[in-house]
Amino acid sequence: MYVRRALLALALLASPVVHADETYAHRIEPRPGSPFAFGYAADMLRTSGRGELQDQTVGGIFSVRHPAGVHQWAIAAVTQAWALPGSRSILVGFESGLVNEEPTNLYPKIAFNAVYKNRPDAGTPPGAPYNAHSIAYWVSAQPGTGFERGLVFDRDSLAAVGKRAAVVDLSELPDDQIGQVDLIRIRKDVALRYDPVTRQLVLHVDPPPAR
Repeated sequence: MYVRRALLALALLASPVVHADETYAHRIEPRPGSPFAFGYAADMLRTSGRGELQDQTVGGIFSVRHPAGVHQWAIAAVTQAWALPGSRSILVGFESGLVNEEPTNLYPKIAFNAVYKNRPDAGTPPGAPYNAHSIAYWVSAQPGTGFERGLVFDRDSLAAVGKRAAVVDLSELPDDQIGQVDLIRIRKDVALRYDPVTRQLVLHVDPPPAR
């Protein structure tokens, strides 16, 4: 393992530096008659490891970093599905799927995990969240377009054996913490909140400013 890591490090050091204005692109034509067309495919099979849940297997990672003095957009990955003129196609911009074939696997299965960080995984906490204007999920569209529906569940999407499924689950948060946030912010001064004392939902309206 150490030899492999050393060889990988040497290969990275020997690789030429690619500048931001250099791009590489090529077109892949699907195989005629094939029901599935994959531009790129990677299949990783881990056959050994340390103790249970001590290792992580990552199929791929994309990272974009800006040094001091660079104030630009940093986008780690972009996926787009296009229907060109004359094409009537179902478009899916991104699919994140889970496949569990083990009935005794009771560990969480998470299709998408939005993670916020302010340091490397092994870094020292800076003492402040650094999370001003952070958004976990941002729905946007080109001007003049837009989605008809923001969030949709199909008929097979929710199922829980022996218990009720939940569309939104805040049960891991303590009552006092839920009581300090806006569950739904309708306007800057109008929000749906949770009262931890009565355990009821309350429509809160900020009082008008004093004149």
